[in-house]
Amino acid sequence: MAADWDALDWTCTTCAASRRKTCTTKDGRPRPTHLARRLTSILLQFAVRRGRGQPPAERAQIVRSLTTAQESDTSAREGYLWHQATEELYQWDQVVAAAGQHAAVAVEDHLDGDELRDAAQQAAHRITQARDLLHEWHRERAEYPLDEELLAGVLRPAPSLLARARRRGDLQRLEADLARRPVHLDRPGGTWAATWQSDGILTAHRDDGLCARGWSATPDAVEQALQPFEATSRHRPQITLTLHGERPEAPAAGSDAPGIDRVDVLRAFDADRAALDATVAAITQLQRAWPEHEISDRVRAATTQLQARAPQSPHFNLYNRQQEHHWAASESAAWVRTDAIVHAVDKVWGDFDRSEASRGPSWIPRATRELLTAKPEQLAAFLRHHLAEEPEISLSVINGPAGPLYNVSTGGAHRTHLFRILGLPWMIAKLYSRIPPRRFDVASVIDTAKGMTEIEHVGRGWHTLLERGLLHGHIRYEGAFAVLDLDHAPAPWLLGDAALASAYNTAYERVYPGALTELGIPATALTGRKAWEKWLYG
Repeated sequence: MAADWDALDWTCTTCAASRRKTCTTKDGRPRPTHLARRLTSILLQFAVRRGRGQPPAERAQIVRSLTTAQESDTSAREGYLWHQATEELYQWDQVVAAAGQHAAVAVEDHLDGDELRDAAQQAAHRITQARDLLHEWHRERAEYPLDEELLAGVLRPAPSLLARARRRGDLQRLEADLARRPVHLDRPGGTWAATWQSDGILTAHRDDGLCARGWSATPDAVEQALQPFEATSRHRPQITLTLHGERPEAPAAGSDAPGIDRVDVLRAFDADRAALDATVAAITQLQRAWPEHEISDRVRAATTQLQARAPQSPHFNLYNRQQEHHWAASESAAWVRTDAIVHAVDKVWGDFDRSEASRGPSWIPRATRELLTAKPEQLAAFLRHHLAEEPEISLSVINGPAGPLYNVSTGGAHRTHLFRILGLPWMIAKLYSRIPPRRFDVASVIDTAKGMTEIEHVGRGWHTLLERGLLHGHIRYEGAFAVLDLDHAPAPWLLGDAALASAYNTAYERVYPGALTELGIPATALTGRKAWEKWLYG
């Protein structure tokens, strides 16, 4: 029997669920994959994917016989022939790409076959684009933004014209959504000088020396790209923006946008002398207080204390789980409060699950001994080397109403654990920010296997947060599933389920005492998950 992820490659003939969409009951609830869809998957997987060893010409005949639309089939559900056409394109793009590979191999003794392969891949890519266009136009017409002016008077637009209208419609909707967001940023932020190029590349410098690089799909999104580097989620960047090139008629792709490099990290390290001095002073104090022969015992005790007092929060991945394409991202480098780093890959402080013994639990005591036996006059250079010249510590930013929290993202887990266990106040890091999506689907916020009760809870929680001014936007429904069109979330973790929200509430109150109460959440709702659920769900 084919696995579900194989079956999801094909439209369901029973409920008409499209590719990558789970099967549903008549009232829209998720259900196990229909048997007909599984059987179709077995046949087509064998013919299209498992048969890659056959010559493409033979595979093409198989695909043609399997995907020919049967117009006389009156049992087919309304619109199924359209779905069938999109699936046929999906299979043909694979065959065309395989044909190019086959041809390149066949002539390799006499010709360079790269051109043949590349031409086939380009054709396959165009087939894929056409398939995606058909799928969106038929299945998601209500969510399909179009530039109606471009299509005025055109009864049967060509796919290329429809694609252009779609891209322009995407940009128009994005700009309209972005226009609503600054209203909720009620405090003036830093002063920035920014440049935006027509390919989406963004470079910005704040008047205090902070540098940010990244991309945004439109110049209207530059403010949102820079906001996470402001003091709180309520501060609005004050930007002088220079445009290089013409404004595009479609969202910029942002491919190959430059990010923050080691030079930027080193510059940020040298720029904040106060943070460096405070960190050196804290290390010097530990050198006096911890005799060398007691370091292992002191580390063990400090680790236990940290785990009991400030256990890590869950990884914040709400944004990445949404289906919306990214439309802005940015990076910077700065000294950050160490206690604001609430997730550091390995979930238990000081406990590393690594295959190399040198990177396991013995790393923290060994690194502590190296740090605390360094000469005081060499500590600044020691930190510069291990924090800024080594591969940088990379943190994702989660800005909040009194300041940001951070998750370790792609590097620096060991050093982060070390600084947290030793209680050092600051560390230099590269900061990454993904801008909040415009739409949140409740099915992407929680695991739908938890059942409809949990789905209804999250939707009801969003309504409560909107009513109490802790969230800005509006809610609509697709069947039983709530969809949030987000304008602003001053504390974005509140969008998650009760487990995520209560864990981050606890962490935030520990780092910024009283901030959530000032935002409008009573202290009694911040004492744990059950208290949060009682206040949120009534």
